[in-house]
Amino acid sequence: MTDILTVSAVAGEALPWPDGTLADLIVERAARCPDAVAVRQWDDRLTYRELVGRAAGLAAVLRARGVGRQTRVGICAHRRPDLVVDVLGVLLAGGCYVPLEPGGPRQRLREIAADAGVTLVVGDAAAVEFADTPGIEVVTATGPAPLAPCPARAGDPAYVLFTSGSTGRPKGVLTTHRNVVEFVTGCAALSAADAGVRSLGIASLGFDAASIDLFVPLLLGGSVQLLGGDDRSDPDRLARFIAAHDVNWGFITPTVLSMLDPARVPGWRTVLCGGEAVPAELAARWAPGRRLLNGYGPTETTVLAVSGALTAADTDPVPIGLPLPNHRAYVVDDALRAVPPGQTGELLIGGPGLADGYLNRPGLTADRFVPDPFSGLPGERLYRTGDLVRQGDDGRIVYLGRADRQVKIRGQRIELGEVEAVLAAVPGVGRVAVEAVPGPAGTELVAFLTPATAPDDDAVRAYAGGRLTAAMLPARLLRRDDLPVSATTGKLDRPALRALADAALTAAPAAGPTDEPADPVERAVRRAWTRLLGAAPAPDADFLAAGGNSIAAMRLVAALRAELGRHVDTRD
Repeated sequence: MTDILTVSAVAGEALPWPDGTLADLIVERAARCPDAVAVRQWDDRLTYRELVGRAAGLAAVLRARGVGRQTRVGICAHRRPDLVVDVLGVLLAGGCYVPLEPGGPRQRLREIAADAGVTLVVGDAAAVEFADTPGIEVVTATGPAPLAPCPARAGDPAYVLFTSGSTGRPKGVLTTHRNVVEFVTGCAALSAADAGVRSLGIASLGFDAASIDLFVPLLLGGSVQLLGGDDRSDPDRLARFIAAHDVNWGFITPTVLSMLDPARVPGWRTVLCGGEAVPAELAARWAPGRRLLNGYGPTETTVLAVSGALTAADTDPVPIGLPLPNHRAYVVDDALRAVPPGQTGELLIGGPGLADGYLNRPGLTADRFVPDPFSGLPGERLYRTGDLVRQGDDGRIVYLGRADRQVKIRGQRIELGEVEAVLAAVPGVGRVAVEAVPGPAGTELVAFLTPATAPDDDAVRAYAGGRLTAAMLPARLLRRDDLPVSATTGKLDRPALRALADAALTAAPAAGPTDEPADPVERAVRRAWTRLLGAAPAPDADFLAAGGNSIAAMRLVAALRAELGRHVDTRD
C-alpha cells in the first residue's frame, strides 16, 4: 500500500457523532427547548413545540397513506416556515423527501418525480404544480397530532437531491440520515456553532446547502431565519433581513456575498462561503472582524467535505481548506495513483459523508464511488469529484478547475451534456454544442445550433424552458451551417467554439438605439443596463433574452438605486 504520508493526502480529526435520525434528534432537541424559536420569517415564528406538533400531524397523514421507511415523498413548497414543517413531517413518517422546486421547469419536475418513484407530494405549491399529474396524490396536513416514533434508521436515506446529468437527464443523489448528522457534527465543530445559532436560510431545498441552513441550527437548538423569495432576490432587502433577524451564522455563495456591505450586517460573525470560487478580493473585504470560512463539497459528499478559514492576506486562487472532521482527501493522477504535494491532480474524498450513491444508477455509482486503496479499511470508498486541485505548502488544498465539462453557474452545478441533449431534442435542431464563458453578468452559456435555419429563440426557449432550470438556459443561441472541427483529429474544435462564444457574449448587438432617451429614469435604466450587459437596450428589450439573469437583476437594481437615489424593487 502507498505510504499516504508521502503523497497529497490530508485527513480531518476524528470526531464522534450521534447515532440517530434527523427526526429523532430534532424531537430530542425540542423536548429540551420547546418554547425556543425554531423557525422565523419576519413576524411569522414557529417554536420547537409548534414545529414538532405540526410535523407530527403531517407524518400521521403520510403514514395513513402508506409512507414508511425509505418511501420517497415530494416536497413542493414556497419559502415559508411551513416548508420546514413539511421536511420534518416527511422525516418523522420515516420517509425520504425529494425537493420539487415550485415554479421550476414543469417537465423537469415531472421527470424527477417519476425517476424518484414519487406518488405523494406535500407542500403549499403541490396542488398547483401536480394536481393534474397522473399517479401523484397531493397530501395536505389536517393539524397537529400526537407524536409517534420515527421508524427510519440512521442508514436510511433522508433525502434525494437531483443534480445535472451528463447524459441529458438529472441524477438523484441518495443522502442518509447518518451522512447529514455526521456533517452537522463536523460543521458545528469547525464553525463553533451552538444553540445560539441564528442561521441564514437562503438555499433552495433542492440544493445541498439547505442542510446547512436547516439542520445545523435545528440539531443544536438554534433558529432558522428563513428567507422568502422576495428577500432572496434583492441585495438591499437581503441586508435588511439579515440585520432585522440578528443572523449571526450562515452559508452564502460568493456572488451574492459580493453584493452585500459587511458594515450593514455587523452581527453576522460566522460566514460560510462556497458553491463557487471565492475571490481573494472578497475575502479581503469580509474576513476582517469575523470568521470567514471557505467551503467546498459536491452533493455526493453531503454538502461540505473541505473547509478552512480565510484571511485578508490570502491570494488567488484562495485555498478551499482541509477536510472536515472524519473526512479524507487525496490528490491523484488519471490512474488514481496519488501524486506528491504541489502537483495537480483530481481530488478524491473519503469518509462517512459519502452518499449511498445515485438512485437507480448502479453503473454511474460504481464509476464515481470507487474502493479506497489508501486507507487499508475494508469497504471504504472514495468519491471521484472530477475537480483538479493541488496541495499547498501549508497542507491546504487549492482548487484549480474541472477535469470534465461540468461548470458552476450562480452556484448551480451544470453538466453541459445535459443542456446539449435537451436542445438537440428541439424539433428542427440538428447538432448542438454548448460552451460556458465569462460574460458581463458572470459565467454564462452559449449554444451553437445547426442548421442555420434552426428554430428561433422563442421556439427553442419555449421547449427548453420546461426542461432546464434558469441557470441552464443559454444566454445566447447561435445558428450555424456546421460546427468547427479540428483539422488534426476531425473532432469538434472546442477551443474554436469557446472563442466564438466569448465573442458572442461580449460583443454588442449590431442594432440598437443611439438616441439618448428624454426621460431621466429611462436614461438611468439604460446606463445601468449597458454597464451590466455591455450593450444599450431597445425600449422594449427583454432583460433575460439579452443575457440577464437573477444575479444580474440584483446588480441592476443596486445600480439603479445608486443612480436614482431612491428605492427600486427587483419586481419593478
